[in-house]
Amino acid sequence: MNKKNLRNLTILIIATLFVITACHKKPNGGDWEYKIGHFSDKPINLGFLNSNFDDYNSALNQSGETFPLCFSSNRNSSGAHFDIVYKFMTILYDWESRDLYVGELIYSSMNTEIQSNSIHNAVGKMNTQSDEFGPFLLPLGTKPDPSNQLWGEYYANVFLFSNDENGNQDIRFIENQNQKSYNDSKHIKFLNTPFDDAYPSFNQEDSGLYFCSNRQGEFDIFFAKVDFSSKDWPIIFSDTTSKPIQKIMALSSDSADKCPFIIGNTMVFASNRPGGYGGYDLYYSKLEKGSWSSPQNFGNRVNTPSDEYRPIIRREEGFDNDFMIFSSNRSGGKGGFDLYYVGVQKVPW
Repeated sequence: MNKKNLRNLTILIIATLFVITACHKKPNGGDWEYKIGHFSDKPINLGFLNSNFDDYNSALNQSGETFPLCFSSNRNSSGAHFDIVYKFMTILYDWESRDLYVGELIYSSMNTEIQSNSIHNAVGKMNTQSDEFGPFLLPLGTKPDPSNQLWGEYYANVFLFSNDENGNQDIRFIENQNQKSYNDSKHIKFLNTPFDDAYPSFNQEDSGLYFCSNRQGEFDIFFAKVDFSSKDWPIIFSDTTSKPIQKIMALSSDSADKCPFIIGNTMVFASNRPGGYGGYDLYYSKLEKGSWSSPQNFGNRVNTPSDEYRPIIRREEGFDNDFMIFSSNRSGGKGGFDLYYVGVQKVPW
């Protein structure tokens, strides 16, 4: 990409990723029109995120605000255990040349610095000498900081993730909804069992969350009905009252079904069920009239004989397809699991 094109880039920051759409006048005047971008139909290695160790289990926020991409990696301990790490991402798209760049954030703003400080503090609270997996981010935006008259505000978040310091994966949360500093991580007791419980993801209606668990043998996908209407997250997730939890039969199989992630009416997840291309494959299902459709394999455009894991999707305005990140240990990466992105069919909203 030459310098002239680089100057013309309209910056789309995704998830970390804040989207700024761009348009131009037709040569003969008239209505504004959009030039539509397109993400690659073949998986692309996110080399700037990856290391020689295992990098996977990423989390994109779903609100359209600028924020780091968080994921699990064992790079910090040279392979000993997994932590939550983060990188700022940028998508650059030149509407004239149609050049697309996906990489590290190339500029910083005051808001970016506030968010970066917040996520840095959150990571410090989440990570231990045990394994941390499957981060899920609920951004709450900036709030006034009465303790700092100079800057005047801080960035608030709720993080859900799992940790195995008790010998099995338990879902935990940290938050700074009402104060700048994060509280110590706490168990979400109504979700956890003596088995492995992980990968929480909110549904579209905010009436509950999905997660995976091996509480009934093999890993399956479950739904916990929870009233989120108060938005008082410390109270909601500290509640010890039992909640209705059911196994979603339409999504679960006799094999391992893991890593559910929901956007709009679509769930994506990983499974090693028969009929795939080998190891774990990526699947999707649609919520139609209150029921989940039969899961469909993404096909060999995305899946390989190796393992594909933890898919997440970002819905993108200004593009004719959406942005999916996943991890895979396929050949050609930096080592172990690497993070990849690929364009997928638009998700209905």
